[in-house]
Amino acid sequence: MSEKSGVAISQAAEWEQHHSSEEHDHHWCPTLDRRAALRLLSMSTLATVAGCGKGGTATSTSSTSSGTTASTTTLTASATSVAQNASVTLTATVSPSAATGTVVFYNGTTSLGTATLSSGTATLATSFSTAGTETLTAAYGGSTTYAASTSAAVTVTVTASAACSSTLEGEEGPYFVDDSASGYLRSNVLSNLDGTDTETGVALALTVYVFDSENSCAAMQGVQVDIWSCNASGIYSAESSESTTGQSWLRGYQLTDSAGKVEFSTIIPGWYSGRTTHIHMRFRSTYDETDTSGSNTMQVFFDQTLIDTLSTSVSPYSTEGTNPTTNASDRVYTQQEQGTTLLTLTGSNTAGYTATFNAYMPIG
Repeated sequence: MSEKSGVAISQAAEWEQHHSSEEHDHHWCPTLDRRAALRLLSMSTLATVAGCGKGGTATSTSSTSSGTTASTTTLTASATSVAQNASVTLTATVSPSAATGTVVFYNGTTSLGTATLSSGTATLATSFSTAGTETLTAAYGGSTTYAASTSAAVTVTVTASAACSSTLEGEEGPYFVDDSASGYLRSNVLSNLDGTDTETGVALALTVYVFDSENSCAAMQGVQVDIWSCNASGIYSAESSESTTGQSWLRGYQLTDSAGKVEFSTIIPGWYSGRTTHIHMRFRSTYDETDTSGSNTMQVFFDQTLIDTLSTSVSPYSTEGTNPTTNASDRVYTQQEQGTTLLTLTGSNTAGYTATFNAYMPIG
């Protein structure tokens, strides 16, 4: 037997004798030669000896690190070559498709806008006011479950427009209320100015670009773009004839930025007798800045198939039933606008839609 082994046995015997004579006095522990003890005593024995001063039960803990699931984002464009100011739809697809959250679309380092994922996809309609090559990406912001990811770049070639024609005039209609008061300067027009009575319906994110048809189709900054429409039940706010005096929902205006752009959060309107579904717009530009008689107004319209679907199967539109006046029989759509102001929508009845409209001044 080695000298170190003898020391360990002697110390263990000494501990056993003292442990008995002290009637289990747990405040005493012998000084052990650790190297000898490791050779002769099992780990369970060492644990008992090490714990003798407390007389308690030793516990162990483990930590599990929960990692975030990786995601991948891909970006596609509805066209790889578009004319200047023409609409192009960007679609981001995030995998796994169960990912939730938002996607930001970029042109270089400039944000084009944000869209919410639905079944793994998010879309944004946009346009480009200058000719050249645009480098686009889509960035998924991630969630508590899925990690953020950014798509590879996609390029879109924008070709110069040879010419553009003025947007056709559409009548002002009987329900315009001058909304130039500061409170009406807003992007979200769903509620009254005080935030009450939020209107329900299929959401519509409407982007409008304003261009100068008499100046090489250049973007026009500082144009006041007013919008107003009825709600899903065909009722306008701020009208005594509609019993809505003092209400201000679905009315507002924005001023175009340097790209000629404004954005509105609204709903797809319902209908009322004699008219198909539409949204009114007024453009107060340098061509026609103050007039409110109707010479700077027009109307945008919606696909007839969508209108029919909403009126028959989507609440609250279905409460009103099918409109006997279609696009084809609407005087403004066919005679005044000549079918040129039909919106192209991207989205769904549940997630809502996005649309982009290009207006060319002066209204003619």
